[in-house]
Amino acid sequence: MARKKNKIQSDVELDLTPMIDVVFQLIIFFMVVTQITTQDNVNLRLPDALAANEEDPQAKKIFTVHIAPLDQKKADDNLPDKFGWFCFGEGQARTADEMKLILAKMASLVDPAKEYTGLNANGISENMIYVRCDARCPAGEFARLIEMMVEAKMYKIKVGIMKDQEVTK
Repeated sequence: MARKKNKIQSDVELDLTPMIDVVFQLIIFFMVVTQITTQDNVNLRLPDALAANEEDPQAKKIFTVHIAPLDQKKADDNLPDKFGWFCFGEGQARTADEMKLILAKMASLVDPAKEYTGLNANGISENMIYVRCDARCPAGEFARLIEMMVEAKMYKIKVGIMKDQEVTK
């Protein structure tokens, strides 16, 4: 037996306005609850300097490395036990091998829009790195970072310090 196909024509239109409203509400919701990370989220006590220059906002630093206590939850004045290298605004400290790879990559990074020129004809990086180091950090941690930078042929460095506040009487 042959079946009959019902050909029913309907004039039903689909209203997309509520769906668009829901999509916009979801976008707004995720924009509000998403945490935007910055590279300054590491808890540091910067060293004081008597003569500090104001930081040039036009400086072409490529990225920031924080040398900070591993235990970021402790906020006491005691000397922290261990320090680590933090970069890219991440809360996880990097190992020496990871830092070597990151520095090698950043040393050769070329981005004409940001004026990162990478390596020059002698194989030396023209890119600048910004280091923010905790005042309580042992000099050895800073020295290890400098040694890794030398291996990557990155010689342009800017160190973050806090300008000493003048006491007025």
